Amino acid sequence: MVLKLIREALKKLRLHVSDLKFKNKTEEIPIFKNIKPSFYQWQIYYTELYNIETNLPYGDADKQASFLEQELLFIERFFRQYAFLYQYYRLNADELDNLYFVRGAEMQSILLPEVPDLDPEFSTSCDYLFSKFRAFEALKEWVLERLLLLKKRSIDPQTLSGNLHPGEMNWTGDTIDLAEIGLGFYYTGKLNNGTAGLGEIFRWLEETFHVNIGIPAKRFAELRKRKRLSRTRYLNEMRDSLNLKMENEDEYVPTGKKKNNSAISDED
Repeated sequence: MVLKLIREALKKLRLHVSDLKFKNKTEEIPIFKNIKPSFYQWQIYYTELYNIETNLPYGDADKQASFLEQELLFIERFFRQYAFLYQYYRLNADELDNLYFVRGAEMQSILLPEVPDLDPEFSTSCDYLFSKFRAFEALKEWVLERLLLLKKRSIDPQTLSGNLHPGEMNWTGDTIDLAEIGLGFYYTGKLNNGTAGLGEIFRWLEETFHVNIGIPAKRFAELRKRKRLSRTRYLNEMRDSLNLKMENEDEYVPTGKKKNNSAISDED
């Protein structure tokens, strides 16, 4: 059912593109760099996910974990195989867009994969590859999430009951708030010089605070759906609380001394 809906959406998009009258070739770029891959990625994703789920060993958690780890290696190998183009995708570069995302642009390269059922009226050199990058990133998050669930089955019951070791801390807020922090870390590139993946950051936060945040793509979608509330409600709350504290510290009584109840000791 899902694949049928995706194919229907792609068919409508193709008809829409065929009706458009482009003033120049570069007007095609956003369609084949962003719009088409945002649909096509899900066709690739659900096809690959179906293959994984149908071949996943039944019942045995260790065998399932081993199988999923091999799938993870396959995904990482794919990213390495097209390392230059994957980096181009991750950086949102545009220097070669006129070759990669314009119909009819000739590009012969061993870097490009074989494209199934190439439709010259609705395909460019790299729109399929960019769709696959998106799909495999989402698939990687699914595999990591499944591995995490398998791992949690063997966690010490004391940890699950909330008995933490000295020095450890537990997250007691909503997990969507922690997701905001993880997404903030990722999109500002402040971990490992910007090389840390979104899934890696989520897993790190989960292991650090003993929670299950969930799949990054789904949590990001939740934030995007917020209408009345700010999309970054928790990050805004953190900012406002910190600003309020600093504003209180900036206030002086007439004698020139700070309010006693606003000082922060070195031991806090």
